[in-house]
Amino acid sequence: MKYPIKFKAAILEKINRPLKLKNIIYEGPLQDGQVLVKLKYSGICGKQIEEIDGLGGKDPFLPHLLGHEGSGEVIDKAKNVKKIKIGDFVVLHWRKGSGNQSLTPRYYNKKKIINAGWVTTFNEYAVVSENRVTRIEKKANFKTSALYGCAITTGCGVIFNQTKLNELTNIAIIGCGGIGLFAVQSAKLFNPKNLIAIDINDNNLKLAKKMGANVTINSKKQNLPVRIKHLLKSKNLDYVISCTGNKNAIIDGLNILSTPGKLIQVGVPKKNLKLEVNFWDIMHCKDIIGSLGGNSYPDKDIPFFRTLEKKRKLKINPLISKIFDFKDINRAITFFKKNNSGRVLIKF
Repeated sequence: MKYPIKFKAAILEKINRPLKLKNIIYEGPLQDGQVLVKLKYSGICGKQIEEIDGLGGKDPFLPHLLGHEGSGEVIDKAKNVKKIKIGDFVVLHWRKGSGNQSLTPRYYNKKKIINAGWVTTFNEYAVVSENRVTRIEKKANFKTSALYGCAITTGCGVIFNQTKLNELTNIAIIGCGGIGLFAVQSAKLFNPKNLIAIDINDNNLKLAKKMGANVTINSKKQNLPVRIKHLLKSKNLDYVISCTGNKNAIIDGLNILSTPGKLIQVGVPKKNLKLEVNFWDIMHCKDIIGSLGGNSYPDKDIPFFRTLEKKRKLKINPLISKIFDFKDINRAITFFKKNNSGRVLIKF
């Protein structure tokens, strides 16, 4: 591979502003543990919206690149990279897998440094750390494979890695966007007694019904605690999977959860969000735990979830709400904010 290389990237220069689509340069060569990937597709995740809107607090790395789930082809690799080879098709993910953790890359735009993390996907090419890529088979579909970088491994991972479901379980999933809908599909595989999908968007609830939920509740239109009490009568709501960072939704989840019961927080809340908790409930085993990416390990979980897809136990295409060309990435972000149903993809 000849360096330097020039390519287009969507750059976050200022908080609460559209991304700037510009040519950037990577001077090369690759450092230890680095892989050069030509992107095919990228997903848009709520984490990127959080970064763009500044919900995580002050951003000391501006200007920088974004994106943490995608698919592409390996174009070059450092000599010490053994996990993959040039020409391999890969998923790009933010969760650490096996392999080296490299230094983060440095890009330039007119001699100005453009920062980046160990993986970015809002760019035509990406220098990625070896432990942020997982090889997939050559016949894999790049479009659906992109979602294994976050949405699938998080939504499916929280069910397979952090719950113990069976036919007697009552489980509610709050927030039926991309991650929540994959959680619904995974939970359905265990045939729980009640699989309840909760959202304020009727389109999301219709999708959740198709994906296996036997009960759907629009919490904006119905009294959620009353509806749950009437549905379950004296039975426990064993799990609440909160796939949104919305404060009111998290409170709803805690209120409907039984004692004992377990709330697993998957969605990213606003930084420094504080809630009051009844410690009598905590003492009596109302558990609240966090979930970072469904506690997934990409090298193990991506192949397993791909097996579910091949067996038609995991549906991906119905959850892709729209695909935008890379040049229209700001339109894609606006669409995602207004129509948070399923997953929005960027095509390169």
